[in-house]
Amino acid sequence: MLEKRRHNHTEGIKLGIACTPLMFEIEHFSDDVTLIKTATPMEDRNPIMWAIAYRVGNILIDAGCPNALDDIEKYAATEQIEEVYVTHPHEDHYGGCSAFAPGSTIYAAEPDIEILKNPPTLPEFFQFVWGQPKPLEEVEKLPSKFSVGDLDFEVVPLPGHMQHMVGFYEPHRKWLFSADAVPLPTRKFIAMPEENIPVMVQTMQKLVQMDIEVLFDAHKGPVRSPAQHIQARIDFIVETQKKALKLHVEGKSIEKIQEILGLEGPWYIGLTEYRFRIDHFIKSLLFDKAEK
Repeated sequence: MLEKRRHNHTEGIKLGIACTPLMFEIEHFSDDVTLIKTATPMEDRNPIMWAIAYRVGNILIDAGCPNALDDIEKYAATEQIEEVYVTHPHEDHYGGCSAFAPGSTIYAAEPDIEILKNPPTLPEFFQFVWGQPKPLEEVEKLPSKFSVGDLDFEVVPLPGHMQHMVGFYEPHRKWLFSADAVPLPTRKFIAMPEENIPVMVQTMQKLVQMDIEVLFDAHKGPVRSPAQHIQARIDFIVETQKKALKLHVEGKSIEKIQEILGLEGPWYIGLTEYRFRIDHFIKSLLFDKAEK
């Protein structure tokens, strides 16, 4: 049984929908791994989506969302975190890094360092959901491997969701900290402009072939024996791609393909200022290529 602690902020942000105080939870997965969960909840007090950082010994893998920065700072003040390893520069993954700087060394892939130092201003919806990250003064280039006690981690490229996204694989325990390599919904049909869906599928196909006993997903949490979990997402995307390509060859427009496939967005999609779109997904299926 995972042990939980919950803390709530006293303020929320309103953006046309009701919300309650922000959320911060700690769950102990094992003696070596602790989940640091951050989120903005809806009116029913359920989180919009958890953003999960993982503590392993005295390091963190990602750092949570900036909306929970007050609680993250309180946590950082009482815990000895020497290093933070960032999987990719989306605000729900690096937004809590400022709570650990300058006392902890922050690592990121070299092409992403400038984003952490100069975060883009987010659309209002994402400032509500995750928060606006603070800039970091110092960010170091990710090493190819690192150790935490008797755990030895390999930095594994996981492109698709973002070009330079990485995960961290521990071959002895057969753990993979996979960031957003595996979509949260089984039926993924919404994408961001930086996502390459064929590359995402290619990455997931590689993960299915890896020896992984626990997949530490950044939003779902730990997934044991994850091959079936990953394959279900591959199958849906591949089948959708086949249908979309057939319709495209027949001369159907992107809008018509979306209509025929019956892909309808959630209520909030218009609030994202088109950062999330179904047509991003369809266009990527039709025109992006997997890596050779």
